[in-house]
Amino acid sequence: MPRDVSQFLSEFVLPLVRGGPLHVGDPLDPTDVEAYCADLPHASVSAVAVDDARTDAIADLVVRPPSLVLGEDELFIAAAVHNLLFLEHPWTDAWWMTSRRCERVRQVAMGFAQRPPAEDRDRLLARHGLLHNLFALTRTDVKLTWWTGSATFYGQRPPARLRRWPTVRRVSEHVTRASYADLLGDPDVEPVVAQLVRLSPLTDLLSQPRDGPPLDWSAAVCALRDLELARAVAYRTLGDLSGVDALTGAARMAAAFERWVDRTPAAADVRAVAAFLVHLDALLAVAEARERDADAASALLASALAPERAARRPRGLGTLFALPDALARVDPTLGEPPGLRDDAAVWRRWRQHRRQVRDASSDAVIDALAARLRRALAAAAETRDAAGPPGTHSS
Repeated sequence: MPRDVSQFLSEFVLPLVRGGPLHVGDPLDPTDVEAYCADLPHASVSAVAVDDARTDAIADLVVRPPSLVLGEDELFIAAAVHNLLFLEHPWTDAWWMTSRRCERVRQVAMGFAQRPPAEDRDRLLARHGLLHNLFALTRTDVKLTWWTGSATFYGQRPPARLRRWPTVRRVSEHVTRASYADLLGDPDVEPVVAQLVRLSPLTDLLSQPRDGPPLDWSAAVCALRDLELARAVAYRTLGDLSGVDALTGAARMAAAFERWVDRTPAAADVRAVAAFLVHLDALLAVAEARERDADAASALLASALAPERAARRPRGLGTLFALPDALARVDPTLGEPPGLRDDAAVWRRWRQHRRQVRDASSDAVIDALAARLRRALAAAAETRDAAGPPGTHSS
């Protein structure tokens, strides 16, 4: 493990945030991280470097990034990531790393990830600044072969001596790159990764599409209540709308919403996520509002909803497009973003999109989605009413 907190910050946490080679040592245990927390006031240079890198990472999301101060929260979360990366290194297959030891490391990592939820804007941004590269982590592996043998170096640079006299020794080099699926995609560590992204809802939302655990709207909905953050998520999700593939992230969000509404979340949460997804639909209309013929069929929607693409269509895409019409049958205020009619060109394009979706989707599909939404909102209201106002419970 790193000898002190300054080393841990400079060799692991800083490159985790800023990018570049990071050093994974022996697994950390709670006493190690507690010692790091105690020594953190004496590592101000390394801590400030991490905070500067986190500020740079979130600077394109908000106009005025908050002042970030590295603390115990970030150290425990970073330690959880460190232990997960240790588990996915090939040396854990060595004889001395028994299954019991690996399970112990997993349990400690999960313990590190048991932090309070991010419920305020500053903590949402601070945690995303720390974990924004989580799904972009890679490891470069190099296999060297020569006339008398071979060796593979996982995430390490081969020593120069093995590369000497390449012609005489017939040295060849093969480089591969391990991605998220190789590093953190193991089913044994996925619960810890899922807990980490629940701690950082912005990372969960801004990393769409991605591999890994499905989006959890019960944790992520809090990010949508800040208008500036919700706007940043919407723009990042849709990107440049260069084709149907650009809708993969939005489709994944809609698929997660479809699963989530069956778990009876709070009505206010259902409304917040539904309004956000309808806003994504509205942005598609805004992007095409200046088309020469505002009443012409949308090429993007036509391609996405084409029958021949049904088998290859991202799950949730149909829900995303049908949601405004389904919500209009449940609560018209949710089915149409406010202010949409203020721009005649946008309104015409929106109506054309709705016609195109209704032509491509049967009324039965839209009615079924509307029925699920109606049940979810009604069940949430019943749960709220059953709870009663404060002070009405009896023992």
